[in-house]
Amino acid sequence: MMGQSRSIDDILKDRLTATQAIAQANTEQLRLNQKASGIMVLDLKDERDGVANSDHEAARTRNAAALQDNLDKINRLEKELSLLDEELAAAVKKDS
Repeated sequence: MMGQSRSIDDILKDRLTATQAIAQANTEQLRLNQKASGIMVLDLKDERDGVANSDHEAARTRNAAALQDNLDKINRLEKELSLLDEELAAAVKKDS
């Protein structure tokens, strides 16, 4: 769409979609953080109970990878939102 500017309504619709996606990703990040905390509690319990070979390492590794992937997603979505904000500001300025 070189040379064509989108309407403010279209930009706002895309901005709302991006905001919703960020909210969903933040909810997932909270869930994954809670899961990580639960794994740490289980590790502490195993340590207290003298369990030598905990089987939580695989779960911890998977969860850490999911946390990082989701954080990358949040960062990407926030960049998209920033670009939409810039586009919106330019469209509003043009209409003024």
